[in-house]
Amino acid sequence: MERLSRDFYLLLTARAVSVIGDTAALIALIFKVKSHGSWSTAALLAGTGIAMILTSSKIGKLVDQRSLKKILIVTSAIQGMVCIALIYSDLVAVLILNIFLGIGQSIVISSTSAWTPSLVEKESLGKAFGQMQVGQSLAGLAGYGIGGVLVGKFGINSALALNAISFILLLPVLTLISKDRVGIPELNEKGKMKSGYGIVWQNFALRNIAITLTIFIFALMIFNPLEVYLTTDVLGADATVYGIINMVWAGSLAVGSILITKIMKPSWGYARPALIVCALAGIFLAAIGLSPNLYFLAGMLMLTGIVVAGFNIFIGPLIVNNSVESELGRVNATIGAVNSAGSSLGTIVGGVLGSFFSTRSVIVAAGLLAAGTLIFTGRGMLASEKKLTSQ
Repeated sequence: MERLSRDFYLLLTARAVSVIGDTAALIALIFKVKSHGSWSTAALLAGTGIAMILTSSKIGKLVDQRSLKKILIVTSAIQGMVCIALIYSDLVAVLILNIFLGIGQSIVISSTSAWTPSLVEKESLGKAFGQMQVGQSLAGLAGYGIGGVLVGKFGINSALALNAISFILLLPVLTLISKDRVGIPELNEKGKMKSGYGIVWQNFALRNIAITLTIFIFALMIFNPLEVYLTTDVLGADATVYGIINMVWAGSLAVGSILITKIMKPSWGYARPALIVCALAGIFLAAIGLSPNLYFLAGMLMLTGIVVAGFNIFIGPLIVNNSVESELGRVNATIGAVNSAGSSLGTIVGGVLGSFFSTRSVIVAAGLLAAGTLIFTGRGMLASEKKLTSQ
């Protein structure tokens, strides 16, 4: 795998440590609220997205104005304190504190996406996003495994404590990064920055990317509050097996990321592979809903993860290549917020539908909708890449 800069690998390490803690804590929080019904799981998962939506404008401007190193150090310290508070929280407090974690995640994602292009050469951008995806996938694999074992053997609070520790470990890693990114945004005649939503909507390529991602993520997230019930209640897995099943998912993301990063070629472009991912992921998701046993479920999750792994690898460079560098914070925050809107709405819809219809039927319908994403935005995505090529 191509070697990139030292600073990039430090940033990748910081992101990986964060993901390990977050995934372990996610399993803990799901089991902490699970007994209250599917609505509580949906509220937990939707809370992160809602936080991203409500704060995206200010976060985007913050990322494009300030030192990203300082932003991430302060954010990590605050997230660590929130995780400690979660240990002593009831259902209502968990749902409220989870919103603060969502804000922190939004800051981290926007900052990482804006910082990465400045740490690598432009021709290595695809490889950088690929390696970032590999690192996050391996971290997710470790986080799900650790989280499942901790919750199953030592209780929910042990996984939350791990998340708090992971945020503390981020501080020295971030301090070691030598090349900071300090935004110098362009201001209009009134001395104000452009809004992220305005930037994305007025840019043909970015608009189509945002719409494609939102529809696709909406469909996938319908599955999100239901997968724990499919795995545990329908197919009979306990907390440890549930963690292992999620390890399969995370592991497939890692395998897919490694394979795609190694074999990807400039001639592929970015839009067409992303659309292929949409179709295949939807088909596999529909098959997941029909899983007769845990082995079949694990196999379908593996195939889905392998194709979904290409999403960040192909979409990330497409966003960067169609953006102005000084606007990347706002662009990433805005697209993240729009995606979170689709994610939150999908999660809520999944939770509601899961209360009225069978878990299997809702998951199958979500898969078919995901596969149909390219029907709505396929032409726009391909046209945006052609426009980029011609410039």
